[in-house]
Amino acid sequence: MHLFISDVHIRTDNSERSRRLIKFINEFKPRISDLYILGDLFEFWFEYNLVIPKHYFRTLAALYDLIQSGRRVHYILGNHEVMIGDFLKNFGFVVHPEKVKLEIDNRIVYLAHGNKIDRRIWTRMWQMLLTSKLNHTLYSVIHPDIGIFLAQVIAFISRKQKTKPNLVHVFEEYARAKLEEVDIVILAHTHIPDFKEFPDNKFYVNTGDWVKHFSYAVINNGKISLRYYDG
Repeated sequence: MHLFISDVHIRTDNSERSRRLIKFINEFKPRISDLYILGDLFEFWFEYNLVIPKHYFRTLAALYDLIQSGRRVHYILGNHEVMIGDFLKNFGFVVHPEKVKLEIDNRIVYLAHGNKIDRRIWTRMWQMLLTSKLNHTLYSVIHPDIGIFLAQVIAFISRKQKTKPNLVHVFEEYARAKLEEVDIVILAHTHIPDFKEFPDNKFYVNTGDWVKHFSYAVINNGKISLRYYDG
């Protein structure tokens, strides 16, 4: 069984979304082979050389335990993963770029967070800010306590930008075009769960979020479904 989640936006391990995610991981551990995180697991991720945010520790520990049990945890980068170094790879994640094609249960699956599809002005400004090498350098010299606090505030403001219905349509049209070359498209970013079936046994799924919907996708024996966790 392959599970797909995204947009958990964890700020602290004491949050409901973090507690439910850890419970979800532990419940599904005996049945899954792979967990795919389609970006934005944390509200903000910036790798310092020696510092790991303590508020993420329990979540990371649950994922590490999953990896140590022989399961693979894939991480497709989103727009809240600001500065990626070696930590995630050394931790045991299979780290992918912002988009990737994989063969899963004999189906060709296209995975992406989807922020590059979002062409809204705020999102484009956010991307320019986060990809600036000068900003990375300046941010790295700030004390981590201050830097993480400021970054979480900015990330929170970014996440609060409302998703317009047109964006959902844009994602569906993007997926429809991609389905010319793959069997399944799985995207995230909009925070709105979506499931569409097309001719020739092709599918588009948006994994939604764990802020409001607690939604996730499953591929099992080549069949895909969208589900909601109520644990």
